[in-house]
Amino acid sequence: MKRVIFTAFIALSALVLYAQKDNDFYKHEVKLSVGDASLYNINLDTGEKFYNNISIAYLFRPEKWAWVGVNFVNYFGNKIYYNWREYDANGNFSDFSKSKTKYSAVIAPEIRFSYLNKTSAILYSSFSGGVGWINGYGKNYQGKEYPITIPYFQMTLFGFSANFGRNENIFLGGELGVGFKGIFNFHGGYRF
Repeated sequence: MKRVIFTAFIALSALVLYAQKDNDFYKHEVKLSVGDASLYNINLDTGEKFYNNISIAYLFRPEKWAWVGVNFVNYFGNKIYYNWREYDANGNFSDFSKSKTKYSAVIAPEIRFSYLNKTSAILYSSFSGGVGWINGYGKNYQGKEYPITIPYFQMTLFGFSANFGRNENIFLGGELGVGFKGIFNFHGGYRF
């Protein structure tokens, strides 16, 4: 009986390995995404407002269904207006003002699991978490010490990419998720 179970186990393992080896797949991916920053606006206790984000990601695919990589996300928001007055030795003064677009930068590792791997389309879910920094005008602006460091997370519940091109290695897609990268984001990229 032990020999039958052992033989069945070996045969099943060989079938699983054969099923995973049926297609070659691209191991590297470079992706550019654009999304909203709605959750960023809700949860940020610093009073800052961010409206959209642009991210660049690199992912490595050691297995057909598993991806690991890193994201760099940059958020753009409202403008900071900074006004000040300078006095000279005679008591005369001059007023100055500057403005700067608010932004935040994030570096976050990502893990992705794909559950449909076709040459024309891929469906997946992913999770990323890291740390972000928010800019300020100087070290101390309106009572806040800058840069502010914040935690970052993004859980993609459903993501897809439609592959096209001569080698099916150019892709366009989108993601539906929860986190600072946004509820919806759209992406395009290249696999090699």
